[in-house]
Amino acid sequence: MPRGAARVRVLALALVLLTAGCTDKGNSNKSSDLKNKASACVKALRIVDLVPDPKKAEDYEKKGKELRDLAKDVRDREVSKAMRQVAHQYGMARVEAARDFGRVAVWVKATVTNIKTLKKVCA
Repeated sequence: MPRGAARVRVLALALVLLTAGCTDKGNSNKSSDLKNKASACVKALRIVDLVPDPKKAEDYEKKGKELRDLAKDVRDREVSKAMRQVAHQYGMARVEAARDFGRVAVWVKATVTNIKTLKKVCA
């Protein structure tokens, strides 16, 4: 076999191996992102109360902070946004609890909507 043909085969083999490595890395990143999203969703859904109660304002302040901290580490923008929205609603719990019943009902409805959005993007 001529030397030139052997070099071409070696270069072709090297190119195939390098390309395969790039493809695997891309799949690895997608897998890592999916794992990150799933882990964050499980943690977030454990934090939230599916039936919000404005009387738990102090608990919601703590949970809101946990959700904001968790949202900072999530790579998926939709999941991060949904977590921040629930955290925002939780942060408003104390203010809304001090207001009249009509405002509390609006707060509960908005909080439930945001929790549903979180569940949807985590599905």
